[in-house]
Amino acid sequence: MAVTPLRDLLAEPTSFRLDHPITQSISQSISIVSSTISNWDPHSSHSPSFLQATSHLHSHLLHLSKSASRCSASSRHSELVKIHTLLESAMQHLEELFKRHLFSISSDVDLQCDEIADACSIAETMLATGYGEECVSMYQSMRRSNLKSQMVRLGFDQSSNQAKVIRKLKWEILDRHIKSWTDIAPAVVQSCSDEHQLCHEIFAVSPESVRNSIFFTISCDMALSFLTFPETVAVYLKPSPEKLFRLLNMYVVLSDLLPDIESMFGSEPAHSVRSQAMSSLDKLSKAIRSVVSEFELAIQKDPVKSSAVRGGAIHPLTRYVMNYLAYLADFEHSLHEILIDLPPDCKSSFFEQANLADGSILSVTIAWILFVLLCKIDSKAETYSDAALSYLFLANNLQYIMKKIQGCHLNMILGDDWVNEHSTKARRFMDGHVRSGWADMSALLPVHNEDDDIERLRKFEMNFEKAMKERKEWVIADAAMREEVRLAVEAMLVPMYCGWYRSHNNFVAVKFTPEDVKKRILRFYGESD
Repeated sequence: MAVTPLRDLLAEPTSFRLDHPITQSISQSISIVSSTISNWDPHSSHSPSFLQATSHLHSHLLHLSKSASRCSASSRHSELVKIHTLLESAMQHLEELFKRHLFSISSDVDLQCDEIADACSIAETMLATGYGEECVSMYQSMRRSNLKSQMVRLGFDQSSNQAKVIRKLKWEILDRHIKSWTDIAPAVVQSCSDEHQLCHEIFAVSPESVRNSIFFTISCDMALSFLTFPETVAVYLKPSPEKLFRLLNMYVVLSDLLPDIESMFGSEPAHSVRSQAMSSLDKLSKAIRSVVSEFELAIQKDPVKSSAVRGGAIHPLTRYVMNYLAYLADFEHSLHEILIDLPPDCKSSFFEQANLADGSILSVTIAWILFVLLCKIDSKAETYSDAALSYLFLANNLQYIMKKIQGCHLNMILGDDWVNEHSTKARRFMDGHVRSGWADMSALLPVHNEDDDIERLRKFEMNFEKAMKERKEWVIADAAMREEVRLAVEAMLVPMYCGWYRSHNNFVAVKFTPEDVKKRILRFYGESD
């Protein structure tokens, strides 16, 4: 649909109807205008009668120019010139008044009711008397300058918000720019909203198309520049996991502000601003999906052999991924919108069997990333030559994963079935550690009245002492799991050793009492790394 130019709209002063009736005669109007101009005080407020008289002069001027008066042509021309000259002077004074009121209006339009009402009356008169272009031009110039000053004070530099500048910035500097953008975006949109409200109040008698066009001229360039920033960042930023949350923050902020943007810029000629906001959201979505893929790839590429941790402790990769996912879960709503467009791939067969809460794209994506992580942890566990230590490493890492999930929103995203299934796996790893680490030692304990009791006892003492030394750096990170393992090892060794000890300690030199064995196990599993 074609949009009528603002100049054409303003060229029809008869479309701007004054609400107040004109009651005085033309001579009274001339007297009021002449008196006001001759006694002009630039610091005084305007008089309603002056505005009314000015409007009356314009109406009379139109009447004289169109009517076939009985007066001579020269007399009528003289009166036309006189009224036109007086009207010009009146408009000059009204322009000064209008400018003064606009200077007085702050960015918080709600606190400037009187100033706005006065400016509205002046604008109404100027529009109705054929001086709409002058009025609107002054208004646009002043309010555009005011809006630009506000954005500068907020910290938005329009000159640096260009693609050729942004793509050359180092990440540390760009990161600060992104944070600044997300911090000031609500205030910038609020400033535009205030301008939108002010424009519609000042030009309340004007057609909506005029108000929209005036506001668009004031705010378009700066709004477009500001809303282009997220798109520029999304397009030129090289995807890497550490940049995801800045992108998500921009997406969330822009999504939250979109209703206000649509309200202000939803109709012509300002539709391009709304379109830019939508385009920025689309480019951010693509960039975020790309970074999520990079994150998965980074886990897969983490080296296996060169990164084993001492004592089977929690691997730094596990901590990094889980902290990352826990933070990611806080963006659940936005990620549902963003990830919904992910194309199907080879993961689909895995997802069909995944035991997830709702099968949403977010739960599926997080479950897949966890699957990739657990596969990587399995590979790293194979680097340990001791089976007990390998199981301990698996138990430590999976237990950490489960505690992290249960302590954040990931628990809701993945669901109880997924959590219970993997909690059971963590327990099996723990049982594997106990069995592979202590079952052989338990088998060495003497059986009553066996010929090789003494020989087996000495082997047990030697292996038990050796295990305490060699395993002193082993770690069970979770206190509850550590206590369970301790009790399981005690149950495996102490009762059998205690029974044999009571039967033979009077006849055989024994290195450890049952209490010694119990204390050593307690000390061994008593502290974490």
